[in-house]
Amino acid sequence: MTRRSYQKGYVSPPIQTRQGIIFKIRYRVRMADGKWKHKAETIRGVVGRKAARAVLDRRIREATPAREEAADLTFNSFIEKYWRPYLDRRNVKPSTRTSYESALTVHVLPVLGAMRIGDIIPLHIENLLQDRLRTGLSCKTVRNLVGLLQGIFSLAEDNDLIVKSPVRNKHKPSVHRREKPIWTASQVRSIVEAVPVAHRALFATAALTGARLGELLALQWRHIDVAGRKLRIDQSLWRNQLFSPKTVGSVRTIHFGNGLARVLAEHTRKAHGKNADDFVFAKQDGTPLHPDVLRKDVLYPALDRLGIPRTSGASGFHTFRHSAASFINAQTGNLKLAQKLLGHATIDMTAEVYTHTSTEAEREAALAVERAIYGDLFPNLFPIENSSSVAVVN
Repeated sequence: MTRRSYQKGYVSPPIQTRQGIIFKIRYRVRMADGKWKHKAETIRGVVGRKAARAVLDRRIREATPAREEAADLTFNSFIEKYWRPYLDRRNVKPSTRTSYESALTVHVLPVLGAMRIGDIIPLHIENLLQDRLRTGLSCKTVRNLVGLLQGIFSLAEDNDLIVKSPVRNKHKPSVHRREKPIWTASQVRSIVEAVPVAHRALFATAALTGARLGELLALQWRHIDVAGRKLRIDQSLWRNQLFSPKTVGSVRTIHFGNGLARVLAEHTRKAHGKNADDFVFAKQDGTPLHPDVLRKDVLYPALDRLGIPRTSGASGFHTFRHSAASFINAQTGNLKLAQKLLGHATIDMTAEVYTHTSTEAEREAALAVERAIYGDLFPNLFPIENSSSVAVVN
């Protein structure tokens, strides 16, 4: 263990100069690597050596606490004393904090918690991540774990508690992005029609707006303007509590057509609560619907009855978002419109994750290239006499 310093520093006798009496003080500052750095200052404008000693004592207190603490500060203590208050200060959303806490509790603290934060080196991070992969944790989850550790050690570095973060970009495993499934237009129609009547308006709104489920469940009647054909997204529901949406870009107005207007108008007539602050989609007692119940007891049974395949982790309400983005892309080719509808912060997210192409659209793209080059001459230039024959090219 690094020995604590009980330095007293040094104060010179009074020194007479043309500008008056001065004092020289010297003290040491512990650096993040554990070594000491000597500092010297000239003190002016104080009366007597006792006053100069008070200045010196203040300098020592100001210069050494973080360094002294870093010598014995464990990773667990850092999380408690610095990381959690940092999340409070940044007003991090409860859903994000919950995922952080889960990752720390399950994967990180049992391994690194008792170690001094200044003793953790890249090899410790490497061993932790390899162990997590061996236990069956997915590459994507481990990659998220690396991101969390980067944030934690970056905070320690910013507070001069460590010289350099032990987390490296090369610690991140490669993740092969799988294209998530989408539903066709006919499948979406079938799903909306297959759910119980009580939930049909919610499912139609999800299909036609591409809004997140939490955003839909947070809708209150003050957010809906049926006559003006628009709704306002400015909050989200999580564990029966209302919060601001996921990002700044998520606050948006969504315009809709006559079809959804008719659905919402009918839903308004049947709604139990119609006051401005009542939830649009709610239980009979006015309390919010539960996302897990909607997914497991309403959506999944409808998919099973229709024979629509369910992919683990990729057949929930988010599939409505993927599908809506793809419909916009297919109909307009304008990704910016899809970005605005879905409330993404960047168009890259819309392009890389939420837009998909159908087989027919891909075939049409290939034919477009063919027509551009050969027009209608292609069949005559390359006649195919028999699909089973083998052509020999000289």
